[in-house]
Amino acid sequence: MKNILFDLSGKIERPLVDALYALQDVAASLGISFFVVGASARDLILKHCYCIEPLRRTGDIDLGVQVANWEQFQELAESLIATGQFFQASEKQRFRHGTILIDILPFGPITGEDKKISWPPEHQVIMSMVGFEEAYEYSITVRLSSDPVLDIKLSTLPGLAIMKLISWKDRYPERKRDAGDLLLIMNKYEEAGNSERLYGKELPLLQEEDFDARMAGIRLLGRDMAKISDTQTFRIVKSILDAEIEDLSQYKLVSDMIRESGTPDVRFDEILFRLEKLRQGIVEGGGKNVK
Repeated sequence: MKNILFDLSGKIERPLVDALYALQDVAASLGISFFVVGASARDLILKHCYCIEPLRRTGDIDLGVQVANWEQFQELAESLIATGQFFQASEKQRFRHGTILIDILPFGPITGEDKKISWPPEHQVIMSMVGFEEAYEYSITVRLSSDPVLDIKLSTLPGLAIMKLISWKDRYPERKRDAGDLLLIMNKYEEAGNSERLYGKELPLLQEEDFDARMAGIRLLGRDMAKISDTQTFRIVKSILDAEIEDLSQYKLVSDMIRESGTPDVRFDEILFRLEKLRQGIVEGGGKNVK
């Protein structure tokens, strides 16, 4: 791979590197592309790329795999198991490599027009994959190991924020941690490589927020989320935020963010205000998608 943005060699736990190296070998042999998403992407970006400590860390791996259909996904699963290094758990998407749990989520042509998947053969477990294609398209490449060489694609924070919001809504009330992760990304976006942007070409945005870098960073995150979203994803993301900040809302997202914030004195009105700033940024960055 080219254009390695971060070299994290020597910083990543060996079991995680070994699991991804073995999985990449199988996926490459089948011509299947994948990228790291979820809490594992959160930790790699914040902790290892920008030295921002998340409230909690995960030793598991979440992957998005780009496949055409369930036959191709099954071929990947069977090929992983055939190596003798991977074992499938009771959950259809979950595998184990040594001590590492790996959730493998299919996206791409396998989804229908509504960007959802339903797991065969029962088709009872339905998951929204909205945002995965854009997150993959705008992913970055990081080097996790130089010996052996292991370069992987990793979701950016705007892509991760989209997927976290969609996952929270799609599986409410099961995914409270997604709300906490979204709040963390919002609060730390300025620190995660965007300070120079705010004091450079995005200076007017910083000035509008009276040089409050956190609020400006949240609006910038919203703009970046909108810029990578297709029309369908944009409308879904905006509709979720519209519903969660309107006057008649039950404020489920705000409530979950407060519960997962890890800060005892966090205030309801502060979290709501930050969500309003995120929505404002999304509208500002939406361009032709805004109606």
